[in-house]
Amino acid sequence: MQPGVGAGRETPTDAGGTRPYRSPIREEAARVTRARIRDAAAALFVEHGYVGTTVRHVAERAGVAGRTVFTVFPGGKSELFHAAYDEALARSGARQETDVRLDTVATTGVDRILDEMTGYSVDLLERAGALMLVAIESAGADEEMREFARQAAADTAANAMTLAEGLAAHALLRPEISVQHAADVLFTVVSPQVHALLRRECGWDVETYRSWVTRTLRASLA
Repeated sequence: MQPGVGAGRETPTDAGGTRPYRSPIREEAARVTRARIRDAAAALFVEHGYVGTTVRHVAERAGVAGRTVFTVFPGGKSELFHAAYDEALARSGARQETDVRLDTVATTGVDRILDEMTGYSVDLLERAGALMLVAIESAGADEEMREFARQAAADTAANAMTLAEGLAAHALLRPEISVQHAADVLFTVVSPQVHALLRRECGWDVETYRSWVTRTLRASLA
């Protein structure tokens, strides 16, 4: 083998030491393979559920060997699900804190705030709602999915309460609407279950669904 050629190649550093050889082409190929496997898993989870999807199915859909899936995702299905979910959140921008600028409610008005709430929620559900529903539907058969669904519901309920409290603090709820009632409405209207019923089962397009969410929140709270 020629010096410096092969997977174990090392190159000198300025300090006189060595560093592992890095190939941008290989790194890009690895990134593409990881994305292909992750996206294949996401599609299969939605189509067949978490329990009904196997690593073999993922490998076949992604066009790779089963051992490749485990090399890239050593945690198997669990790691695949979380990678798919994290990617969905990243695409929707949902890693950022749910922020509808409640500190400026007094000047922007309730309609603007409800529009922001709706926009954030619909974008999140369009990207990640199907995987949220996978966890909910698989909760009875898989302990990890049960815990995931429980934590997701708890986080959603906490966000809904924060938003309801902000609306109440700026006197934007009708007098007869309690903070808890408002939080319950927010939690339910923008739930992955309702999203799936209207978008998938009833066949609503996204703009019809978005408009319905906005009108329903406005009629129910303000």
